[in-house]
Amino acid sequence: MNFFRSLIFYFVFYLWTFCFFVFFSQVRFFSDSFIISLSNFWSRSVVLICKKILLIDYEVLGEENIPKKGPFLITSNHQSAWETFFFTALFKGSVFILKDELKNIPIFSRYFKRLGFIFIKRDQGLNSIRVINRSVSSLIKRGKTKFIIFPEGTRTDPDKIAKINPGFFAIHKLTKVPILPVIHNSGRFWINKKFIKKNGKINVKIFPLLKSNYKKDKVLNNIETRFRSSPF
Repeated sequence: MNFFRSLIFYFVFYLWTFCFFVFFSQVRFFSDSFIISLSNFWSRSVVLICKKILLIDYEVLGEENIPKKGPFLITSNHQSAWETFFFTALFKGSVFILKDELKNIPIFSRYFKRLGFIFIKRDQGLNSIRVINRSVSSLIKRGKTKFIIFPEGTRTDPDKIAKINPGFFAIHKLTKVPILPVIHNSGRFWINKKFIKKNGKINVKIFPLLKSNYKKDKVLNNIETRFRSSPF
C-alpha cells in the first residue's frame, strides 16, 4: 500500500505544483505580502496532501516557545524535504538560509528571490558568514523576522550523526538574533531519496529561545545534544 500511496502522492504533488506555479508565475507583478501568502498556501497544501494521501500526520510540541515579535533564527535538524514544506507553513514569511546549489531550481527560483532566501557557497567559509550576516541585517530592516538554517548542511539519516556547522552561532553572535532550536523525526517517514514513504506521525519539538548571553560552547553543546538525543 505504501508504494501505491507514494505513486498517487507524487502524481498529485507534481501536477498541483506545476499548475500552481505556472498560474502564479508572474511574481514580478505581485506584492511581497501576496508572495508570502502564495508560498504559505502552497506549503500548507503539500502538508495536507501528505496527510491525506501518504497518511503522514504531525504533532507539534512547544509552539508556545515561538516568539510573537522580533527576529529569531530557527535552527533545525534536517532529514527530508518534508520539513521545508512544513516550516514554510508553520513559520509564515520565513527566510531560508540554503546551499547555493538550490537557488536555480526551476519554477521555484523566482519565488526564492522574492522571499529573500539567502544562498551560501559552503566552500567560502568566513566570506559566506559575512554574506549571511549582511543579508540577515538587511532583511530585518525590511521587516523580516524568521530565518531558518539547517546546521547539518545536508539531509541526514535519522540513525546517523552529522557534523554540526558552527556558522549559525556566528550569525547569532554578530546579528544578536536569538536562536529557536527545533528537532523532528521526519526522516523516519519521509525517507530521503526513497520513492516509497511510510505512513505515521512526525513529531516536531520547539524549544525555548537561546538568547545572546549564551557562550559559543554552551550553544553548540545545546544544539548538538538536542540533535543527537532526539526524544522521538
